[in-house]
Amino acid sequence: MAVSCLRATAAGCNGVRGYTRATVASDLTGFTDLAPDPSEVTLEPTKPLAAAPGAANTRQTALRVVKLALCIGRDANRRVDTMLARQNLTRLVAGRRNFTEGAIGCLGSELPNRGNLCFFTGTPINGPDANAIVDAEAAVRLFPQYDGAFIGVFLDEARHVLVVATDSLGMQPLYVRHADDELILVSETKALPGEPDLAAWGAFISIGHPIGARSLMHGLARVPAGSLLTYELVRRRLDIRPYWQWPEPSDAWRDFDFLSALEHDIRAYAAYGDPGTVLLSGGFDSRLLLFLLKRADVPADALIIAHEDEHDDADGRLAQAIAKVASVRVRKAYPPSDFFSSQAYLDYLAASDAGFPSLDLFIAKVASQIDAKAVWDGLAPGFVFMPLHQPEGGFDAYLRQEIRGSESAIWMAAGILFQPDAVAAMREGFANDLQKELGRLPRDMYGLARFVIENRSRNRPAMNPLKVYANCVNAFTPGLSKNFMAHAATIPFQEKQGGRFYRRLFDRLDGCGLSVPFVSGGDLLPGHRFSLSYYRECLRAKQKRYRSRYPTLFPGRRVVPPKRSSYLGEHLFENDDGWLNPSVRERLKTPETGNQLAWKLLFHWKAWQWLHSGRLKEVLLSNARN
Repeated sequence: MAVSCLRATAAGCNGVRGYTRATVASDLTGFTDLAPDPSEVTLEPTKPLAAAPGAANTRQTALRVVKLALCIGRDANRRVDTMLARQNLTRLVAGRRNFTEGAIGCLGSELPNRGNLCFFTGTPINGPDANAIVDAEAAVRLFPQYDGAFIGVFLDEARHVLVVATDSLGMQPLYVRHADDELILVSETKALPGEPDLAAWGAFISIGHPIGARSLMHGLARVPAGSLLTYELVRRRLDIRPYWQWPEPSDAWRDFDFLSALEHDIRAYAAYGDPGTVLLSGGFDSRLLLFLLKRADVPADALIIAHEDEHDDADGRLAQAIAKVASVRVRKAYPPSDFFSSQAYLDYLAASDAGFPSLDLFIAKVASQIDAKAVWDGLAPGFVFMPLHQPEGGFDAYLRQEIRGSESAIWMAAGILFQPDAVAAMREGFANDLQKELGRLPRDMYGLARFVIENRSRNRPAMNPLKVYANCVNAFTPGLSKNFMAHAATIPFQEKQGGRFYRRLFDRLDGCGLSVPFVSGGDLLPGHRFSLSYYRECLRAKQKRYRSRYPTLFPGRRVVPPKRSSYLGEHLFENDDGWLNPSVRERLKTPETGNQLAWKLLFHWKAWQWLHSGRLKEVLLSNARN
């Protein structure tokens, strides 16, 4: 059995914690209003300095690390060490560089102790020779030329200027806290202790993830996508400017060769030296990568995770079938039935910052089965070629179908759990943030697609390859390229609906890719227009529904319900945090249907708090054993 890559080594309300509703609206000031185009930045060039002898990478400008922590302010050395330790799940080597105004550290490499400093987190591709980044002016000019998911960091020792760049879509995680004369940058929210941001938790409840610049921690924001952050260390002046803009609707997609663009990215990732493993499902995106890798002669193998709780593992069966068609070596893994009571699930919670719902969700099981040096993930094709979470009818339909209102079961559960003022702050804060997001976008299908990519894709699906898996493997995500997105983002909704655009791509790439049906968003979809295997899978799914509904008619074929997590229990009421309703313990003892949702929401709330106070495993493992 594979060893998990994570186990490779031994915002508040009035009257509650002093957190006011005014704070909910103001805690991100300075992070959403971006300045003009980066071409206006003028920094005098300086003479490049040599890297320190014996540095981890003598080509100082090409260093790649796993995570970062930076502190400009008091006690910076100790705080950077602490932030790195809280992010270090797999005992990576830690490096720290001290300078007069603060300190910067990373996981995955040592850092030179003098000279200019340049490194990346993530996996940049398609960029210029990194040795050309010799000063802050060059960093401002050259960082925006890279593709892929990455953060670029350059410290200009002579000019006392720090330059940080996010990738064009902001998929690579980076969080910022800037107050008074202090600046903090971290790769993960668990690097810091902090209080919950109630507006972000309102989004968590309503939509399953934060929106806009918010994180679940009060005062800690995502650095904007496609932006250059420059910080003058002596003057303590921060400037954040965009370098990439979302494309306007056009017909640019019609003549663009998407397959060649993706293959170009694949070859760029393959140059990192490992053919990698495709995380293969029954869906469109991983299958497209599988056949593109085959066309590019990259000898990747495949990993399939059994998904027995959806269509009787149609996802796994179809993935196995298409791997056979493609003649790819494959391994199928079967996570244990008690996964959500296991150490492996706690590893996932920690790696993901407990930043989105994961209890009883299939995706949480994947990381525990990865046994590779690199993985291929279809993140970008998945959010540009299929209109998932984008119902026909634009924003009006989206608001009705995708966002849980005050009368929904989950908000009723929140009403059981939290004090009335906290619930009001959550709802009000999320409603205000949502209106701000909607106000900056066109109210059509293009605007909706952009909203979903900038919010859901960035804060939920992207977190698995770029935050969870990246602890110990390279995450290759073809399609996170500026030219690709400039065309893919203009594909109209009707061209993507029902997998139509994907099928056109497979017709051009390899028609064998359509010989097996698909599972997408929980739905079975045919490959070719007529497919016996598709109807066979539909019949099988229908039989399982009947077995679940009428178990006495199918003796010996009982459907086993998923096991309740042992992490759901009385220990979740320990250390009352002041936001919970005083009567919640008694109310959850009654056998009401809504209480199941309340228990799960309580688990995520407490798990997030325990993780960010450094006590997650201590509390949950000890109680699970008892």
